[in-house]
Amino acid sequence: MKNSNPLMKAHLCLMIAMMCGTVGGAVHFIIECVRSTASNERLSNLTNIILMAVILSMLAMGVTYLIKGYSKEAAKFYKAFMLFHVGVCVLSIIVNVFFYKLTGLMAVICILTAFKALDLLIMTFGKDLGERKTWILFYVIIGFDIIALILAVINMMKIGFDFSFTGYVTALIADGTIGLSVRGKYSNKKSRGSS
Repeated sequence: MKNSNPLMKAHLCLMIAMMCGTVGGAVHFIIECVRSTASNERLSNLTNIILMAVILSMLAMGVTYLIKGYSKEAAKFYKAFMLFHVGVCVLSIIVNVFFYKLTGLMAVICILTAFKALDLLIMTFGKDLGERKTWILFYVIIGFDIIALILAVINMMKIGFDFSFTGYVTALIADGTIGLSVRGKYSNKKSRGSS
């Protein structure tokens, strides 16, 4: 992390904290999987363990991209970070559809998550997006996750507290890591005289 600045250090700390939280979540689901007797409950826990593993992989790619200074040579880690994020979206939809009570609000959340995944793919593979369009796409993602969080709260008011609520909060924190990565990406481009 040559020429690191306070924002890069804050970014690294945020991602490490998320990794620790994800490891804690994985341990929780592994214990629950061992304890579970019903096949559906065991499958739910196994799916959540896979989700935690994908989140850890996503964060590992993000940390590597950051440590390499958001450089052009490290662009593959940025793409991997974004693609693992898409994987998190897909697995989240699967968990919500198959292992939680699928209310109308949850269906809307799943649709928003699908659009978020599409947005992430555009950010990852879009040609010549430029900084302005990339930031617009990022703000759209933030919007999707804020709406999903609000809908999750409303849904819980109807059916009671759900542990999955923490996932919506985590998604917003993860969005912060995307924003910091985008900022680092374009700051590095400017320092190299690229647009």
